[in-house]
Amino acid sequence: QPLPMLSVSAAAAAAAAARGAARPEEIRTFPAFDAAWRAFEKRLQSDAFTACGGIGLADVPWPTKLPTVCGIEAADSPKERKQKFRAAVLRWHPDKWAHVLARVKAEEKQQVVEQVQAVTRRILEERKKFS
Repeated sequence: QPLPMLSVSAAAAAAAAARGAARPEEIRTFPAFDAAWRAFEKRLQSDAFTACGGIGLADVPWPTKLPTVCGIEAADSPKERKQKFRAAVLRWHPDKWAHVLARVKAEEKQQVVEQVQAVTRRILEERKKFS
């Protein structure tokens, strides 16, 4: 059963959209999430978040409303599933988030950490379900 997504205020979502982030309600497919994630990584590399005071919860594209956070599909072979699990673990492992968390707004850091942990739990649940 999917874990609930933390609520994001309308103002935070509007601010994220103004900075080019995908709004959570726009991410309904894994390809849309993947595109939003690539845009997020580009903004991280370009230092775009410095000018606006840091990364907020609404700036991160969260895959929590997707059927699977790993992008697994019923037609995927065992090899494809393994590749998707590995990619998801590498993307969402809390240790990999240190460089991002260092740039998250202090008042939103705990929410971001909790959301990363929720995504990680979903990955583990999906591994059990699809293995």
